[in-house]
Amino acid sequence: MSIKPPLTELPIRIAESGFYKGFTKDVTITAKLCVGALIIWAVAFPDQAGRVLGALNSFILASFNYWYIYAMAFFVILCFALALWPAAGRLKLGQPGDEPEFSNFSWFSMMFGAGIGIGMLTFATAEPMYHWASNPDTIRGLTEGSSADNVRSAYVWSFTHWGLAAWAAYAIVGL
Repeated sequence: MSIKPPLTELPIRIAESGFYKGFTKDVTITAKLCVGALIIWAVAFPDQAGRVLGALNSFILASFNYWYIYAMAFFVILCFALALWPAAGRLKLGQPGDEPEFSNFSWFSMMFGAGIGIGMLTFATAEPMYHWASNPDTIRGLTEGSSADNVRSAYVWSFTHWGLAAWAAYAIVGL
């Protein structure tokens, strides 16, 4: 299959019936196998999994922390540029003459729901608890970790992560 410009459609094989209807079977099964293997490994060998995953986490944080900051700054700047550049609002994604599948309100609602939904699902409890034990205020000695006085600071740092940078990333990925 050769790609000739202009590329307007990319054929993706999606199951039309059965359990995987509407999904790409290869991608779905591969993801399930990877997640299943990780869960089985973590349950069968919790100490080893904890050490390996902890080392991997430390490596990622040490190697890519500045990249993350630069990527988030890029997303924010790109969102501002797209909002302030008049021609960007007239750019059509799709074939000439195509009508949008969703209204602006529907698109914003889906984006908002997906962003808040995944955040609430994964971090609603974990992130404030993490910041309750240790956050920049506890590191600087302004509050004591895991104390009642640190609850407000924990929520401040949690909400900071759900601000402008996160929504800029959602918007750019959504485009």
